[in-house]
Amino acid sequence: MPAHDLSIQPVELPSAGQIARKAATVALLVGVGVVIATQLPGLRDIGHQLAGADTGWITVALIFELASTASFALAFHGVYGRRPSARTSTSMSLAVQGMNIVLPSGGAGGLAVGAVLLDRAGVPRSFAASRTVALFLVTSLVSFVAVVIAGFGVASGLLAGEAKLALTLLPGALALLVIVGVFALSRSRGPVSSTPSGRLGKALASTRTYLRDGVRASVELLRSGDRLVIAGAIGYFAFDVAALAAAFHAVGSAGLPIGLLVLAYTLGHGGALVPIPGSAEGGLIGMFVLYGMSLPTATAAVLAYRALHAGVPMLLGVIGLADVRRLLRDPARSQLVPQPA
Repeated sequence: MPAHDLSIQPVELPSAGQIARKAATVALLVGVGVVIATQLPGLRDIGHQLAGADTGWITVALIFELASTASFALAFHGVYGRRPSARTSTSMSLAVQGMNIVLPSGGAGGLAVGAVLLDRAGVPRSFAASRTVALFLVTSLVSFVAVVIAGFGVASGLLAGEAKLALTLLPGALALLVIVGVFALSRSRGPVSSTPSGRLGKALASTRTYLRDGVRASVELLRSGDRLVIAGAIGYFAFDVAALAAAFHAVGSAGLPIGLLVLAYTLGHGGALVPIPGSAEGGLIGMFVLYGMSLPTATAAVLAYRALHAGVPMLLGVIGLADVRRLLRDPARSQLVPQPA
């Protein structure tokens, strides 16, 4: 197979039952963590804060999470050139988001499953490969841009909030360097490697090729001004941040100013890169404490938020994956991916 093509190996997709069992396991672990946390010194009031959470604000947070999920579906449909039907695309996006919770790897685990689903639905592999990378990059780009705006905004005084430059200017500058580096990669024209030797060399060469093609696809999507992609990516991020802010209000706190909220949210989600249950919650709690929130309040708000942030995609992911499986078993499944005009 040519080096520029994507080799999607046969993968046994998880069944709805397997995802449901995984969700139950995660819920059990979170429950055990809550019980342990409430017994630690200084955290014994968390149970009372969660039990007395404002149902109105919890409802608002739920609505924001649903809006974030819907926004990702819009971005998903736009990035893949609207090739799958709207229904198929929506179900696939729900399955991808559900798998992101089951496979916590910064969002890459769910997108890998999405690439397999697209391949089985008839989307050309090379197209699915570059657009899968593009979807990850475009949605991540919003987070990096938000860190740049929040970091420089708070450091310069344009946005409310007080924190050390190491917690504002430094993250903003690093995020800006990442953005510049990614877009510089799209201008790379030379061959990845003339004659890569060994399995590792070939794997690295292929990875760089996929990444470069994905970056170029991302640039093309942004330059075209595709409204589904841009609005979906921004909504996916913004509504999720709003859900976390609503969770703070639900436990009786005004939370952080918008600039510090964005920084704590984005940097705290880095814990999701560690495939260990509780890493995402720990990362968020740690960052909010670092930016000035009290440990009990940060813990209560993050647990309330994560219950929705994980629960909504898991539930909808089971539904989406079941629907995709049914559609792929349909003899007329060629209609899932109409030919582009």
